Amino acid sequence: MGSLAGMLKDLGYDVSGSDEHVYPPMSDKLRDWDIPVFEGFSADNIVSPDLVIIGNAVSRGNPEAEYVLNNRIPYMSMARAFAELVMPGKEVIAVCGTHGKTTTTALLAYILDVAGLSPSFFVGGVARNYNSNFKIGEGRFFVIEGDEYDSAFFEKIPKFIVYRPHHCILTSLEFDHADIYANIDEIILWFKRLVSVVPENGNIIYSGQYPVLGDVIAGSRSKVVRYGVEGADYSVSSGTVDGEMISLQVVSPGGGLDLGSELIGDFNYQNILAAVSMAVELGVDKENIQEAVKTFKGVKRRQELLFSSDPLKIYEDFAHHPTSIRSIISAMRKRYPSSVIWSIYEPRSATSRRNVFQDSLGGSFLDSDYIAIKTPYKLSGIAEEQRIDTGAVVHELKKYGKDAVVFDVVDDVIEDIFNKMKFVNQNIVIIMSNGGFDGIYRKIVERAQALSVC
Repeated sequence: MGSLAGMLKDLGYDVSGSDEHVYPPMSDKLRDWDIPVFEGFSADNIVSPDLVIIGNAVSRGNPEAEYVLNNRIPYMSMARAFAELVMPGKEVIAVCGTHGKTTTTALLAYILDVAGLSPSFFVGGVARNYNSNFKIGEGRFFVIEGDEYDSAFFEKIPKFIVYRPHHCILTSLEFDHADIYANIDEIILWFKRLVSVVPENGNIIYSGQYPVLGDVIAGSRSKVVRYGVEGADYSVSSGTVDGEMISLQVVSPGGGLDLGSELIGDFNYQNILAAVSMAVELGVDKENIQEAVKTFKGVKRRQELLFSSDPLKIYEDFAHHPTSIRSIISAMRKRYPSSVIWSIYEPRSATSRRNVFQDSLGGSFLDSDYIAIKTPYKLSGIAEEQRIDTGAVVHELKKYGKDAVVFDVVDDVIEDIFNKMKFVNQNIVIIMSNGGFDGIYRKIVERAQALSVC
């Protein structure tokens, strides 16, 4: 919603908005864009608008939503606003999947930009090459992160359906969003519906690492390309590390591609491969792809380095699904094999606060030496037996000999970590949450800075 507000401001609209607990980096960006933000919701915030765009976090009973309905003010969902106000005349490329959407979207847009195609893009994170979530370009392509979450309380369909993409990348497909989907079959059905609206002259690029995607694309009338596994149309292998750069070798129908990237981890190599595959299929030349991958800086809150000294590095990551957690920790273990890995996790999403992943969550942390899991905020309307038991997860980790703790207050875990940390080793701290995590990022960096001064 914040990024859409910025886009509409750039397009000449007068924009204001309301939200609760807006946190960086979006709060900073809205301030930079000079977009007024009302803290909290009140009918008084709505002053004779031509149109109200209602986000999917808003439910009936919200005072602003009720005011809009009662006074018959025109309204639409975020996804519909993109489709009707921003995308007309553009060739839409949607990047969809449970994991990897943000990085893949940002990289593909950057490749097209380096190639001189001036794409527009919208991504669910701040792309560091632009220090922005979006760009309005003059070219024909619009690259967008295609979320499977529903659009609004009055439009209970995934956002990616509303976008009606011409091309599509399918990065992955696992169960998520337990607050709106009963099981993975419901999600599969919507992905099949997505594939059904991609035109014959469009491209569908899908990961071979998720067999269910083979069923999703069956019967598609579009050009279909598989990536990510041996024997696929596109595959990738990693090679040597030279400073902060790792070498990658891509096998493609048009021949090999030698790439260098600052991103680390097998999951990131798959994201790179997905973006490169689509770029090649769209006719981007090899030299532009190589230059873009080499100079791509990633996305804020995705494997972002917050603090670095010889004995200590602190990273932030958006991981909240067990697969994502396992991937980021594994990547750090491979990059820093002799270091002590400290993992701090907050179950924040509607799914992670449920017990959906109760049995698999602990195993995601096994490459860590120390694990701290925050007791999550309770979800209203969810019975106690449906909530995740963080104590049970920690108990399971202790069976594997892990130093694992549950905490309620972020100050407590920061104190615990720095009391236990030995600076004779290199220490890698990974903080994982898809929310503000009670300001832990600033607090832990300030503590680390104070120690480095001493």
